[in-house]
Amino acid sequence: MQSTEKVRKQFLLDPDKIQMVKKITHASTDTEAINRALDMVIANEKIQKALAAVKGKGKIEDVFGRVSA
Repeated sequence: MQSTEKVRKQFLLDPDKIQMVKKITHASTDTEAINRALDMVIANEKIQKALAAVKGKGKIEDVFGRVSA
């Protein structure tokens, strides 16, 4: 997700969390890491909405018998 307009914000953030996000997202800067994390949250919301929309539709066969009726 790319936005053409950028805004400057000031936050107090846990540096350990930023380092962890940088490692997970392979970001080279704090800003890049935060942007990637925000993109992940937005993508996750879209996935959750899509899953909710198809919940209970169609027939899924439990071929491994993992779910009891």
